[in-house]
Amino acid sequence: MDKTTLEGVSEKECYLYAVLNLPKGASEAEINERHRSLSLIFHPDKQRVEHLKEAATAEYLEIQKAYQILSDPFLRQVYDTLGYEGLKIKWPPYVRSRSKEEIQKFLEHNEVVLKRESFKQYMLSKGKISCGIDVSSLFEWSDEPYTSDDANAPWFSRVWERLSNVRSFEKRVSYSIQKKLSDKTSVSFESKATVQTTKGTSLFLGTLRHQFSPRITASATLGPFFPYTTRFEVQYEDPHNELAIKTTSHLINPFSLPLTTISFSRRLFRSKPQQGKIILNVSKNPQISFVYRSPATIELEEGDALPQQAPPTTSGLRYMLVDKAVGLDLHQVLPAVFAEVGLTLVELSVRFRCIIQMGFNTTVLTVGANWSSETAEVGSAVSLTNTGVLLHVDLRYLEQQLSLPIVLSTERSPLLALGTVVIPSCAAALGYHFIVLPRRRKRRLEYLRAMKKDLEEGSDARQRKIAVEEILKDPAKKQTRLETEREGLIIQEATYGAADTDDATENVSLDVTIPLQALVRNSQLHIPGGDTKAALQGFSDPAPFASKSLRIRYLFHGRVHYAEIPDFLPVVLPLAEHQVNDTDCLKEKR
Repeated sequence: MDKTTLEGVSEKECYLYAVLNLPKGASEAEINERHRSLSLIFHPDKQRVEHLKEAATAEYLEIQKAYQILSDPFLRQVYDTLGYEGLKIKWPPYVRSRSKEEIQKFLEHNEVVLKRESFKQYMLSKGKISCGIDVSSLFEWSDEPYTSDDANAPWFSRVWERLSNVRSFEKRVSYSIQKKLSDKTSVSFESKATVQTTKGTSLFLGTLRHQFSPRITASATLGPFFPYTTRFEVQYEDPHNELAIKTTSHLINPFSLPLTTISFSRRLFRSKPQQGKIILNVSKNPQISFVYRSPATIELEEGDALPQQAPPTTSGLRYMLVDKAVGLDLHQVLPAVFAEVGLTLVELSVRFRCIIQMGFNTTVLTVGANWSSETAEVGSAVSLTNTGVLLHVDLRYLEQQLSLPIVLSTERSPLLALGTVVIPSCAAALGYHFIVLPRRRKRRLEYLRAMKKDLEEGSDARQRKIAVEEILKDPAKKQTRLETEREGLIIQEATYGAADTDDATENVSLDVTIPLQALVRNSQLHIPGGDTKAALQGFSDPAPFASKSLRIRYLFHGRVHYAEIPDFLPVVLPLAEHQVNDTDCLKEKR
């Protein structure tokens, strides 16, 4: 969601009901009546004295602005839930088409996000704790892993001995705060502390960041204490290119070669999102990397909705995104290649990834997954290297993060790595089947029930459809009589609704028999394709932002025909391929 600036917001605009002198539960008729009466009183044209005219104009504009918001059902619901801050958000068009219950849930969810974004405008704080744990003693494969002199020690003694060898080898804590000085300038302070087995280090940094233009940003970082770290960074970014230059040095050794990183990425094709990237590290040990990346893109068929617009599916597996990357690293002339593949399940907010790195003396295989929401994230990854097996667990809530690198083995162990992947995956599959699927099924039912309720209660579109049907009844009867005399095209039943039907969606459809019969001419029916049929006279959209189909049962020359046509495809009747054989007719009668 994008934010737009509202200028000239007065105190009265924060109490829109007070501007119209109405309670919060006022009806639409009361709002209209109060707006009309106040507009007549404070209309500027009724004032002749200049200073009275100015005061009347100010009051009149506030009345109009309050009425503009409170007379719009969606904006009023936003204002009642989120306050005036919610009106500053440019809401996506698909939100308006949802039911009142769905809109309320959407707004309540975004209330947390809105408060978080509002707090970021004042002060943004981030914290991270990393604790490395060595549990390799639990998975040693040696025949004699115990130090106990008693070879016949009980099993719990052996387990306790293994547990006693679990140790922490490194702890890191970092905390930063960022304050916006203006729309283009911000300042941040960061502290880091690292504790290893025998020693500890600390680092304090201050950073000033300024955006010179929409495309150019620069930052300078200075460490006031040992080792007096300094860092300068300049970044240029446009829709197709990105260039970043970063140099880091330590004032304690001013004559040493500073570490400089230059990266350049470019979109390779105009109509495709693939990118190429070059990264050059200039130091005592120079390195250059070449990366080709194909970001995740979603391909929708004509008439399909975006994931956030469509009703939730039961499985959550409808929208899958695949991203790929390959690269070459030249580190001190020795080449290494890497490849990465990621699979994102959009509705479940889950991403799986697999990374392989191969060089002359090392091979690293990493398999991981993470789930994320707007406020939290959980991720894990298992890495198999020549020197051991590492499990990395990351937990994040808001801006606070906990990272746990866990050493499972100090030797190469494919079997241990496989077990570390398979066992949690089986647990996740069981959780998906017994917990996630029932919840998604319930959520889908609630969504579709709310949709049906809106149709039954009679929205404006529904009332308009009923009125148009009344108008089309006589032309439809006339066409039916003519087609019956010539044994031509007679529409027996036609429905327009959700394409994917199940127990929940079977009634999310509209009867369009009369409007279709009125379109028949000379025993033929033709509706052009390329656009939604919801715009036809007598039609409306029963399932906004869901794929829809038109189902028609008709007679032609006395024979039963049936057709099911996707929303955006043309309709041509009659066709021989639509004919239903006698066996099918008997089955339906039974």
